[in-house]
Amino acid sequence: MKQDDDNDIPSLITELPNSLIKLNLYGSNCIPLSFISKFSNLQELELSYSYQEDFIGFEELQHIFFPQLQILKIRRAFPRDELLKIFLENNGKNLKEFYLGDFGGISDKSLNLAIARTCPNLKKLSTGFSYELITLQIVFDGCQYLESIRIWYEKKALEAIAKYSHNIDELILYHHSFKARFELLPKELESFFIDWKNRVPQKSLSLIIVTCSTRSLEKNDENMKIIEKYRKLGIIKKFKVTDFNDDDLYLDLNHFRKN
Repeated sequence: MKQDDDNDIPSLITELPNSLIKLNLYGSNCIPLSFISKFSNLQELELSYSYQEDFIGFEELQHIFFPQLQILKIRRAFPRDELLKIFLENNGKNLKEFYLGDFGGISDKSLNLAIARTCPNLKKLSTGFSYELITLQIVFDGCQYLESIRIWYEKKALEAIAKYSHNIDELILYHHSFKARFELLPKELESFFIDWKNRVPQKSLSLIIVTCSTRSLEKNDENMKIIEKYRKLGIIKKFKVTDFNDDDLYLDLNHFRKN
C-alpha cells in the first residue's frame, strides 16, 4: 500500500480484513501506524519509509503483540531505537526473517545487540555492521539458527562470519560505490574462502553480490578466478550477481573458466 494520497488511505484501511496476514506500507506516511494493531494475524510486515519522521504512531504500535509475525522488513529509515527495541522485545521471539535498513547500509550497534537478545529464532537477517566485529559475534551467538545474512561487505565482517557463524550457508553482500571501504581485494577474498574451507563442520556456501558499482567484487578477474576455484572445490555451491532492482541477473562463470 503506497501512502501518498490522503483521501484514499482511510477508505482503503476500512476495507482491509482483520484477518490480513501480509501488509506492505511504503511512500510518505500520513496516518498513524497504530491502525496496524488490529491485524493480529499478521505474518509479514514491511515498512519502507525514507525518514524516521514517517513512523507516526509507532509509539503505540511498539506495545502490540503480533503472535504470528515471522517476517519484518524495515528497509530504509527506521523508528527511534528505543521504540523498535520494545517492539522486538514483544515480537522478536517468533521472527524468522528480519531486514533492517538494508537499502542504505544503515548500521546501528544498539539495535544489532537488541536483535541478538530478542530474536533467537531468526533464519535470515539483513542489517549493517560498521567495524562492529564483537557485535557481529554476539549476533551469531544469540541467533544460532541463522542460515542467511545480508551485510554491506568489508574484510573484517567476512572474517567474523567465517569464524563465528554457526549455520550460515548463504551470504549476501551489498555493495555500493558511496561506501568508503567498498573494494574487496583478491587476497582478502582468498583468505575468506580458506577460512570457510577449514570450518568444522564444513558447509558449502551460496554467495550473492548485490551491486550497482563498476568496482564491485565480480569486476575483478582475479576475484572471479578465486570464486571459480572454490566452486570447483565444492566450497561455493551457488554464485549470483544482481543489482538493487533485478533479482534475476546472473553472472556466467563460464567466461572466467580456463580450458
